[in-house]
Amino acid sequence: MKRNFKRTLAKVMAVALTVALAGTAAPEADAAKKAKAPKLSAKSVTIVKGKSKKVTIKNVKAKQVKKLAVSTSNKKIATVKKKGKTAVNVTGKKAGNAKVTVKVTVKGKKKATKLTLKVKVKDAAPKVTAAPVVPTTAPSAAPVVTPPAGSSAPQTTPVTTPTKTKKPTPTPTPPWEVTSVKNIQLGGKAASKLTYFNVDENGTADLILNENAKYGNVYTYFDVVLPEGSTVEDLYSVKFDFDAVAGDLENKKVYLLAGSTDPDSLDAFPGELLYEWDPVNQFTNIKNIAVDEYAISFSNAGLLEDQELEIDTAILKDMELKDNKIRFSIFAILDGVKGANTEYKVGNIRVLSKKGVSDGNDKPSDKIDATEGIAPDGLVALDRGTIGVGDKIGAEAVVKNASIVGDIKEAKWSVGGTSVVELKANADDQKKAEITAKAAGVETVSVEITTTKDKKVTFTKQITVTAEKPVIEDITLELKENNVVTIAKDTAQGKGKGTIDISKLVEGVDLANYENITMFGSATYKGESLEDDGILTLQFVNTDASDTGIVTVHNIKGSALAEGKGIVSEGSLETLVSGSKMLKLLFQNSVALTDGDLVVTIDKVVLNAKKDAAEEPAE
Repeated sequence: MKRNFKRTLAKVMAVALTVALAGTAAPEADAAKKAKAPKLSAKSVTIVKGKSKKVTIKNVKAKQVKKLAVSTSNKKIATVKKKGKTAVNVTGKKAGNAKVTVKVTVKGKKKATKLTLKVKVKDAAPKVTAAPVVPTTAPSAAPVVTPPAGSSAPQTTPVTTPTKTKKPTPTPTPPWEVTSVKNIQLGGKAASKLTYFNVDENGTADLILNENAKYGNVYTYFDVVLPEGSTVEDLYSVKFDFDAVAGDLENKKVYLLAGSTDPDSLDAFPGELLYEWDPVNQFTNIKNIAVDEYAISFSNAGLLEDQELEIDTAILKDMELKDNKIRFSIFAILDGVKGANTEYKVGNIRVLSKKGVSDGNDKPSDKIDATEGIAPDGLVALDRGTIGVGDKIGAEAVVKNASIVGDIKEAKWSVGGTSVVELKANADDQKKAEITAKAAGVETVSVEITTTKDKKVTFTKQITVTAEKPVIEDITLELKENNVVTIAKDTAQGKGKGTIDISKLVEGVDLANYENITMFGSATYKGESLEDDGILTLQFVNTDASDTGIVTVHNIKGSALAEGKGIVSEGSLETLVSGSKMLKLLFQNSVALTDGDLVVTIDKVVLNAKKDAAEEPAE
């Protein structure tokens, strides 16, 4: 009996324990199934120009985040920065709308969660100062009530009751005084080596940089003088126009810098501006005095109008200024190399302040013009270099250094003979012509050009005509050695680089017959294939300078290389590469490498032939 009781009791306890365990495990399992995906604390935000808002990533902790990437659809409207691993900071730059994209990758998951935030930026409302409150009428007192004789009721104490007053009328804050600055100066240790510098009557400075005058060893600046009784705290912002004309204009930023005009001051404006990528894009010997990191970021030529940088007056307060004078520089980190000079213009400079400022210089720096001895460099660019009888192709005269010698003003076309090809100049655009193949052979096409700066030169090009339709095939360069670039861990952003020489690919080749260049291989970071953008930058180099490219392709992914999608030419391959004695693939790290090595391996590079519509495979 006792034995049976014990057995029954044991079974009951086992069942109870099982139920209890199931009861505790079930919520945990349900919680795991119902784990919420990351999301932003807001779907949309409205920001006043110049202000910032913080948006957090919900449903995830910082320790769970493997990677966080942020971007904005329009940097002119709004910029975005990471704030740790679970938040972003959005700053309004200009009135308008933009979309911020946040990609968060959680540990244990391969795919990133893509989150979007709608951003509306509006102009700041004018500041108002409340007028003092003035009563419209005197306060009225309640009458004194006297009780009848013999009454024991107490006398009423007078009570003051204020009447309602009208709301004060807002008084607008006086507008900022605007001072135009036209006397732009040229500074830097290599200022005299510039190819061109001139300030026109409107106060716009035009500069052409070259291989001897680039980066921070040449810059423009202007001085302003604060009036008596004014301090740096009376300053508000600097406005300007920036025109990126030609040259090294890919992914560049424009900064507002400041220093003292006193050469003996510790804050004296230096002879060269030293810019360091690491740790957080800092100038090492000059102060960046903008509230925001930079004014504008641009990737293509074009005029950027009415840019504005608000001045961080707290930084200026610490400077050793002489005679109440401040030196400002609107500085772009631009390069200039042989064959690829860079031109930009900066002007319409206005300083906004409470009490106004005055231009600190009587006239701009003297003009520099070293373009006189430079001849136009260019070519006749063809749709095809080899064609069949009866085929028609286009030809165009191209000046590669037009920023220095001027663009084409007049062009005269001719051919060596008329038996092989027939040439017809374009009536609407004299830079272009149409060529018709008449018979098999080789013919020379010439064009004599005159530039807008009255420089003359003749370009020539040979055309091959075949009796039958020509067959042009891809050219493949297999790479077995010297084909690996390793950028080591702890390399600062932009400091690591390595090149792979592919000069043999174009030896003896008529580039007019080829479309672009594709590379195949792999790119890994910490031993794993690149999954996200923002690690690797590729430049296509055709000069003996190993750190500047003529074509730049950013954010190369490992998977893109493996699939042969690493196409490294944009525009006319013939125009870009023609005349080069060497050709290199240059790889750089576009972020600091903190966790491991970045390794690029290129196994094959293909020169892709131009295809007729009939030849192209159907998709």
